Formats: sequence, C-alpha cells, structure tokens
Amino acid sequence: MQVHVIQRQYDEVIAPRYDFDPQSVIGDSLDLAIEQIRRQERDRDDGTSSYVLDLGVGTGRFFEKFRAHSSTPIHPYGLDISRKMIDVARGRIPDLVAAVEDAAHLDEQFPSISFDLICTHFITGFVPVGALAPKVWDKLGDGGVWSFVGGTKAGFPNLQRKAASLPLKKWLFGGSKLEVDDHVCNPADQDEVVRILEENGFAVCECETFCPNLHFNNLKDFMEFAYYGGWLTPFLEVLGLHKANWMIRTLLNALYFPMEDHHKIVVALARKP
Repeated sequence: MQVHVIQRQYDEVIAPRYDFDPQSVIGDSLDLAIEQIRRQERDRDDGTSSYVLDLGVGTGRFFEKFRAHSSTPIHPYGLDISRKMIDVARGRIPDLVAAVEDAAHLDEQFPSISFDLICTHFITGFVPVGALAPKVWDKLGDGGVWSFVGGTKAGFPNLQRKAASLPLKKWLFGGSKLEVDDHVCNPADQDEVVRILEENGFAVCECETFCPNLHFNNLKDFMEFAYYGGWLTPFLEVLGLHKANWMIRTLLNALYFPMEDHHKIVVALARKP
C-alpha cells in the first residue's frame, strides 16, 4: 500500500477516534508488552534513565502507560507516519521528541542516539518485520531490547471466511478482491516472528500470542472497531463499505450480525546481545 494512502487514513479517519479503542484490544496488548518489559528489566534497574523509541508512536498511549508502571526515568522519542497522531501524542507526552516519517526510514532519524528500548507496536501491517529487524538492531545499544506487538494473518478468521464466501459480494461490492497479502504484510504467526528475530541476531526473551475475543452487535459496532479503529481500514475502503448506503447497511445487519470473532496478536520481547 502506498505511504500517502496510509497517511491519509490515519490523519483523516483513525486519529480522531483511535483512543476510543473499542473492545480494548490495543490497551490490553500494550499492557502485555509492558509486563514483559518489566519482568525482563526488574533485575537490571539501576535507577539510571533510559532512551526509549516508539516506532508508530500513535497517540502516545504506550509512553503514558509505561511511565505509570516504571520507576526508571525515560527520554521518550517517537516516529509516526501521521502528523495528527503525533500532535495528540505531544499533548499527552510534553517531553516527546518526535518525527513524522515512515518507519521504513528509521535509519535516517535520531542519528546520534543509541536506544535502550525500541517498540514496534502494530506497524508490521505496513512495514514487514524482516525489514524492521536490521534497522532496530542498528538503533539499539548493546543489551538493548525490542518490544514487538503485531497482528498476524491468522487474525479475524470468521471475518476472513465470511469475506471469501460473501454471497452478495459481487452485487454489493462489485466483486472487489480482498486478498490479505494485497493490503497488509503482517507475519503469518508467532513462529515466523521468532524465526525472523533470531535470524537477525536477537535473543528472544519472551513471546506469546494474544487472542482477544471480539463481539459486534451490528454493523455500526463493527465499523467503529474495524474502520475508525484502524484494524481493517484498507480492506473496508477497497470494498467501499465506509460509504455504504442504507439498503446495504440494512442487508448486512440482517445477514451477518451479531458476529463473534477473535484476533491473533504476537507480543514478544527480544534482546540485542
């Protein structure tokens, strides 16, 4: 997907509602990541401050949560493709040093700093983990850690099945193609994440797959989560579902809701030896 399309989606669609976090999937995922960091760093806490870089800093929720649970002073740095998201983050984290840029160009940012912790939370849908790994390695100091949180292609299995077999698909959406690989570059599963981390020299400290359950009472609930929440925005724009008229919305509510599903999110912590 082209960078300017992703940027527009986050600036215009996602940023104003991102912090609503319907069904609390983002917040719960970040909590798991912070628990991993705290467990690994508990015996290494010497009271000195640390330099932390959040790639895809979004609205600054990770820094807000991390500071609430950490006794160690941090110097927060952030990178995000969306200026609107960074504007919110700067309001939440006044000392944030941030840049508006694609994470694929990380190597061009903050050239004089060696980071103790780098976070990539929910950005590997757009930047492959294999492309990020060497860039994260170069920015980390020796002994530094990488906090990884990212969805997998195995997520939303019920939605994927329904999209593939949608009986009214051609009439409703003109037969628009919804191949996962055409719109996101998420890893397949936890095993792929571990393999890529290890191939790039990282020692994996902890890794788990978080499978939050999702419930959508109707199309409105689904759109709040999937379109405005950012989880499936590219797919829904391809379908044109965000512009669906009342008749299509009525049909979809009658045929497919309420709906249950779940996501599959890898939460991992890896150390640069």
